[in-house]
Amino acid sequence: MSEIREDLVLYDRFTEAFTRYIREIENASESTRRMRQIIDDLEGSQRRTAAASSDLASTIRNLAGTYLGFQGARSMLDLSDMIASNTARLDMMNDGLQTTEELNQMIFDSAQRSRGAYADTAAFVAQLGNLAGDAFSSSAEVVAFAEQINKQMAISGTAGQQAEAAMLQLTQGLASGALRGEELNSVMENSSMIAQTIADYMGVTTGELRELASEGQVTATIVKNAMFAAAEETNAKFAEMPMTWAQQWNQMKNLAIQAVMPLLESVNQL
Repeated sequence: MSEIREDLVLYDRFTEAFTRYIREIENASESTRRMRQIIDDLEGSQRRTAAASSDLASTIRNLAGTYLGFQGARSMLDLSDMIASNTARLDMMNDGLQTTEELNQMIFDSAQRSRGAYADTAAFVAQLGNLAGDAFSSSAEVVAFAEQINKQMAISGTAGQQAEAAMLQLTQGLASGALRGEELNSVMENSSMIAQTIADYMGVTTGELRELASEGQVTATIVKNAMFAAAEETNAKFAEMPMTWAQQWNQMKNLAIQAVMPLLESVNQL
């Protein structure tokens, strides 16, 4: 419980603002469902679709206003800078099979499925795509790989600085073409499940995996294929896990960030 309290204090200053924030998210979600139903049933009715759009826009504006007050001006400027930086780096690694906006949506959906933070997932995808892009066949594959990493981290209980350290070493290993001694050691220390998945794929023990890594035989292709080969099992284990408060908080933050993103993009253009 102490960890949950620390997470909540870190992101908010809670009390009434949090309750209001949850209510706005629920309203936005309900408005989105209504909007989709109206579009499906009344495709040719521009007037009613416009009315639904106005209702949804009003709800999102309320959510954005709540989030702005919730975070504070300084935090929102930091968030705006982070989104601008991530978007620029995503634009650089985008293979052109989708727009950067569509790639961002793919990342958002992936973060929601894996209960991860959108900002962290976007940064990880951008890092992988720009530093280790040759290991992947497409931008979509980078997102899928990041989702599997997020899920394995969640299953093994890896979060915070441990997750950041493992992701950094993993990215550096993939960028160099192979996961070597130092990188593998960091991954094993901070997320043993990922190392075990690679070892299982190669048919070796974790001790033997260390030896292979020192010889440069744990290649980027092997690491990628190991994650995807274990995807079905990983997804099944992940689905059985109860959602934690921290994961619920991640999903709420993601929805709020998505709601205020147009406003933040406008701020960055000033």
